[in-house]
Amino acid sequence: MLSEYEKVKKDFLAGRVKGCRAYFENNGYWVEAGYCCIVLDELSKAEKLFTLAKDYDNRAAWGLFILQLIKDDIKSFPTYFQVRNFLELDLSILILYCKGNYVEKIIKYADFMAYYNPECYKFIGRAFWANNLMSAAMFYLRRAKDKFYHDPELHYLLAYIFYHNDKNYAQCRKSLDTCLEILPAYNPAVKLSKLVS
Repeated sequence: MLSEYEKVKKDFLAGRVKGCRAYFENNGYWVEAGYCCIVLDELSKAEKLFTLAKDYDNRAAWGLFILQLIKDDIKSFPTYFQVRNFLELDLSILILYCKGNYVEKIIKYADFMAYYNPECYKFIGRAFWANNLMSAAMFYLRRAKDKFYHDPELHYLLAYIFYHNDKNYAQCRKSLDTCLEILPAYNPAVKLSKLVS
């Protein structure tokens, strides 16, 4: 059975923000309350909430960085693991809540974030792909391929899209071959390869 916290978090991640911020704030979940404030366009309040947790919660420090991107006022930089762990999820949350203006401001700094984690473009591409924004997804995934070519997961993801979305089996095969050349035992690619003869 889900705890009250898990139920409220599940509601927030499903796009049902009503009541979430009050619950999180009243129970001291500053980071979660901060994210509610972002989707409610209460950026100053979000900053205050993230600041309460920044010394002990890496996600809060990332939340402050995301706010800097949204406000075009960069004062810090992300870590490799912050980009890896949080960027894709945050973009998906913002897309879910129809915050395209925030998404645009964040991805405007893709090159800046890629300096700290070169997989940044892949994470952006995956967020767009997961939300069925295919032209934006392919733009960033191709960019990822240009910047970080030896990533087997990236080539597999491209193969998956070519197979399932585009029905372009020749391109799928090409991406699979590249993936398996880089990492011959990459299991998802091996499985998909059996479907593409």
